[in-house]
Amino acid sequence: MEFTDLYKQSNSQLVSFSPDGKLIAVAVEHRLIVRDAETPKRIHRVYSCSYESAPYIQEILWSPDSQFLLTASYAADRVDVWSLEDESWRCSIHDEVSRVEKALWTPDSRHVLTFSELDLRLSIWSLHGRDERRYIQYPKSSVPVAFHPEGAYMALAQRHDYHDYIAIYATDGWQLVKEIEIATVDLTGLKWSPDGLHIVAWDTASSFCVIVVNVAGIIKRQYQPEDEGLGIRTCAWSPTGQLLALGGYDRKIRVLNHLTWRPIATLVHRPQISGEVDVFSEAEVGQSLAQASQAVLASKQRVHTRFDLESTPTSIKTVVPQDIHRAAEAKIGVSVVEFNAEGTLLASINESMPNALWVWRVADMRLITVIQTIRPIRTCKWSPVESVLAFVTGMATVYVWKQDQGCHLFEIPTATVNVTSLVWNPNGDSLAIIAKNVFTLAFITE
Repeated sequence: MEFTDLYKQSNSQLVSFSPDGKLIAVAVEHRLIVRDAETPKRIHRVYSCSYESAPYIQEILWSPDSQFLLTASYAADRVDVWSLEDESWRCSIHDEVSRVEKALWTPDSRHVLTFSELDLRLSIWSLHGRDERRYIQYPKSSVPVAFHPEGAYMALAQRHDYHDYIAIYATDGWQLVKEIEIATVDLTGLKWSPDGLHIVAWDTASSFCVIVVNVAGIIKRQYQPEDEGLGIRTCAWSPTGQLLALGGYDRKIRVLNHLTWRPIATLVHRPQISGEVDVFSEAEVGQSLAQASQAVLASKQRVHTRFDLESTPTSIKTVVPQDIHRAAEAKIGVSVVEFNAEGTLLASINESMPNALWVWRVADMRLITVIQTIRPIRTCKWSPVESVLAFVTGMATVYVWKQDQGCHLFEIPTATVNVTSLVWNPNGDSLAIIAKNVFTLAFITE
């Protein structure tokens, strides 16, 4: 892995590759800087956003066709759209009725959606000035909008008359196609399946309830386990749409199949690991895992580490939450569930074991690898094109796991950088490694 020089950024959540993988956009206070993704020293565009006070730019979103960039300062009630082809072109969006709380692109890259405060309405703005603005009432802005994979339909969570609904709109004219009432206490999430045939919706943290709806608006299944406890924290579709993985606050992953929408496996994060499982433990060179953890916490200097392959049975470090009764706020449950690009592997993180990354084989739903790190894992992401899993822990190190090749670590040349997150380039040949106020690009080498 080869690293570039460090470059400035002022918001680690706003480092974003263009969908075509050619450019990368970052915010530096009130400036939007667009760099070349292969040669980041080459600056493609610099836009000055007239947001007068901090936090300046709070959102950066690429249009799906990579031709436009959206910036937003919700504190200043400003949303702007910038053109990559015509530097002089600019579009400013302002809702005269109420403040804008969230903005996003539609799949056609020619419309912008904005949510008003207090969920008053969803506004649909066209970049073609001749088109009239449209409105949708009663949106739930806390629930992400879900688009059909082909972009033809939008699924929107709404609440009116004391009930939750899934409203499906045709994006060519924004006409309501179907409204489905669902029996949830407080609808929390929506996701359209990759094959475009189903929509999954799930309830609040206090109720384990998942509802699967087909494209005709028919409820195929409302699943609630017999041992119903706390609710669903995260949800992931397999790339084919044939499996649905539900990560719960009860620290289990339930995998549902697309035929009966019943669990075919329940994956449990156990503190004791036994059997044919590869367990990689990070430790400072010449020290054990426990000694290395103390050394890292006591010193800000670079700590050189390695991975040791442990024999089983072995134990995983567990953290007991302070208040398990406030599930939505407590760090408990399965916080990460993510399939690889081929759908053959599943990665997960259980917040009760924050230093452990789990990898499951989908074919037989069996645990194959557990990776223990010195510090809690901050972010983990699969490559968008191959079965390579990258993750970071707040140190000046990038970790990479690949099936049959084990776990490797790559030290960033600057020892003072504490990496907090990473983002894959959509073409899979590089990553943006992000730390406080700076970022670097890491290129994958054979």
